[in-house]
Amino acid sequence: MSVIMQNYNSKEELETIIKQEIDFEKLNELCEHITNAITEILTSCGLYFRIFSRVKSVESIAAKLFRGKYGTLNNPKKIQDLIGLRVILYYYDDLSICRDIMERTFQMIDEWSRNFFESDEFRATKINGVFKYPEEYFNLYKKELWTLPIDTTFEMQFRTVFFEGWHEIEHDMRYKSRISDDQFWKGSEELSRMLNCILANLELSDWSLVKLFEELSYNHYKNMNWELMLKSHFRIKIEDSSHLHPDIIAIFNQDKEIAKQFYKCPRIILIRELLKLDNPEINYNLIIKLINNKLVKNQLIRLVCDKIDEPHDSRTYKKETLARLESNILFHLELPLLHKDSRTLDTEFINASAIIYKWVRFKMNPVFEDMPDETTSYKNKLPGYQLKINYDAKNMVFHVKISYIDSKHVGTLWHIHTSIAKLDDGRLHFYHMTSKDLPRGISQKDTFLKPSFLSDISNKIGIIDIIRLGNKAVFVTDDNDYNDFHSLICNDNRKLPIVAIAQRSSCETPAAKPGSQVVQEYKDGYDMNTFTINGTRLAKVIGHYSHVFMIDKDFVGKFAESFSIPEMNADGCICIFWPPHTNKNFTLFTRRMVLETQFDFNRFAFHDDDVYEKAFRHKLVQIIKEDNISR
Repeated sequence: MSVIMQNYNSKEELETIIKQEIDFEKLNELCEHITNAITEILTSCGLYFRIFSRVKSVESIAAKLFRGKYGTLNNPKKIQDLIGLRVILYYYDDLSICRDIMERTFQMIDEWSRNFFESDEFRATKINGVFKYPEEYFNLYKKELWTLPIDTTFEMQFRTVFFEGWHEIEHDMRYKSRISDDQFWKGSEELSRMLNCILANLELSDWSLVKLFEELSYNHYKNMNWELMLKSHFRIKIEDSSHLHPDIIAIFNQDKEIAKQFYKCPRIILIRELLKLDNPEINYNLIIKLINNKLVKNQLIRLVCDKIDEPHDSRTYKKETLARLESNILFHLELPLLHKDSRTLDTEFINASAIIYKWVRFKMNPVFEDMPDETTSYKNKLPGYQLKINYDAKNMVFHVKISYIDSKHVGTLWHIHTSIAKLDDGRLHFYHMTSKDLPRGISQKDTFLKPSFLSDISNKIGIIDIIRLGNKAVFVTDDNDYNDFHSLICNDNRKLPIVAIAQRSSCETPAAKPGSQVVQEYKDGYDMNTFTINGTRLAKVIGHYSHVFMIDKDFVGKFAESFSIPEMNADGCICIFWPPHTNKNFTLFTRRMVLETQFDFNRFAFHDDDVYEKAFRHKLVQIIKEDNISR
């Protein structure tokens, strides 16, 4: 009997507990996020596929647990397919391609489960893999995690279209049957042989279809039908109105050996190149350009491709639904602005207000065409849109409130509140919040949205959290730097987190040589490779709503001593010091932890510089963003 069943005497009682512990509405939202992500990935590289997904029902979970196969003392295994996805592929060789894509994109658990056959044995081909929920999506699940023996993973199944029907038959007639296979076919052995013949034909159909198009592609190559050669060889979705550029056709006609290099290009190379693009509109000229840049490298082809304009993806995704709205904060910042003695407070207020007003006008002028060019109070309302601006230069109050309907997502309302105001302390204070109301269960990607004007406010006026914020990391190189750094960490008035990146003491920092080509690779004389992650790149992303410090190796020991970090963990470590009002202890990441970091959902898998550094930097960005929207 399972550990679960020690407390529950019936499947019905277990079902009640499952309903109490698991938020199925949020799981369905998570399932939709994952399904949309995979759909977008496979669509972007032009594969032919269909995708199905489901969250396991309460009844199915209870039945599995009640049978005692999970969560027992002898078998502590957890259910791994609470969320299940099935992708049906049209071509047999896409199985290995999709397996490669998923391995690189999501964090996999164990190995792929697949059938292995004897030479004279025929069974349905299927490939199953188990992956962790992407953390950025699982954060949607607000409820306390369940205590049931169910893992936070989803199962992915790949099948070919020929075997899809067979799998459904097998699932109902064999998998769910309590009768053994021997008993099932007893007295009808000849029908069992016939079933094997059907399976053999299905497998032969899979192989034959791929072979057919390979032969067809070769025939088109011989006959100099270049578009058809590409279409039948790569077997991906290409825009119907697409045509190969006449200059490329002329080059191929003149020299078939050039065309042959494109014909010989493996499909996986093209697909990996397409995956580096953001929702490409796939056409023949794009295919030629990608293959030429990656593999063929023909100068004549490159010159032709360079003069072809690439079309933009104009697809929009809509979901017709009505549901109760939930509010989601996407960005929040409330800090004083920098005051310089060389400027008057009035000038700083006028300039800061003008930056925001310009942004508001650019955003809303298509709707409210009568908005004045210069900063002023303004109020207007149209169906689905509302804008209110209060500008009082005399009392230094500037307040903007925007509400509008999302034009792409049904039932979604956006709200933007931003202000510049002189408060009782005699300083100008900046406030901004972006939020949206959307129906529960509607899957949308936006979880963080920094306003685009923030950089201008920060760079041209200045935003203060004890010290000025910016998009550059602060280097700690001497005693004064360290004292300022330490004081900032301990300052009770600090509102934003500090990311501290310690240099590796085992690395010598090469001196920058004036006039040499490597000077641009260094920042303040530092080779960024001597730090576990690149803090200058990190600061460009989060520097306007957090602090980023990079600590010289000569001060790493002092840093470790100040915060009781074991010496063995200090070399190349990264710490996040949370604002004092949160009462949270600092978070420590050792160099080993960083080196072992993987993407749980890797959008950068097919980019050339995909390494642990980018994975951990992405993780840090997510942590800081989540802290921002949770405050």
